[in-house]
Amino acid sequence: MPFQTERQQAAESVLEMYIATLLAESHILVDPMSSSSSGSSDLSSDDSSGESDSDLPTTSEVLLGVVGTLYSRRYLVDREPIVKSGEKLQLLLMEWKFSCPEIFRAYVRVTPDCFDVLISALQDDPVFHNQSNLPQMPVAVQVAIALYHFGHYGNAISMKLVALWAGVGYGTVRFITQRVMKAICSDRLNNRFCRCL
Repeated sequence: MPFQTERQQAAESVLEMYIATLLAESHILVDPMSSSSSGSSDLSSDDSSGESDSDLPTTSEVLLGVVGTLYSRRYLVDREPIVKSGEKLQLLLMEWKFSCPEIFRAYVRVTPDCFDVLISALQDDPVFHNQSNLPQMPVAVQVAIALYHFGHYGNAISMKLVALWAGVGYGTVRFITQRVMKAICSDRLNNRFCRCL
């Protein structure tokens, strides 16, 4: 069975209650005598309560409102922004790359010289250029994030941890990784660096 979100589970439960309530209410409308015979003692109360009851929404209307409320918000629980900083990424590219190449290599698994060659090879790839008003991150930043992601495995490297390290969104890590892989696997790069045997 496919995974269901909390919203889907809640909506499914409320819709099941809605259908059951709708059936019960339609039974009362179709056969009012059988439903009134069980509640005949209630008829002896004053008539003013009957008028106010007609103003109240039915249970099915309330449940339908609950379903509407479930889908009126993007998230069921309020989301708080996560404070992220790209300080380590900036340190890596601006400081450690030049002063501590061993730390640079520990993070991205390549030497600074190899990193520079890779950047120059990927720099002109069309995947890193768009027609949007919002420019992409510099190629060096994208490649550093992707290499950091590639260089770690298992529990040490979830998308969340890469995003927190780089100071970007979780989805951004996925897009950057895909973009870098697309550039690395491109025919343009393969023709330039790979020889056919």
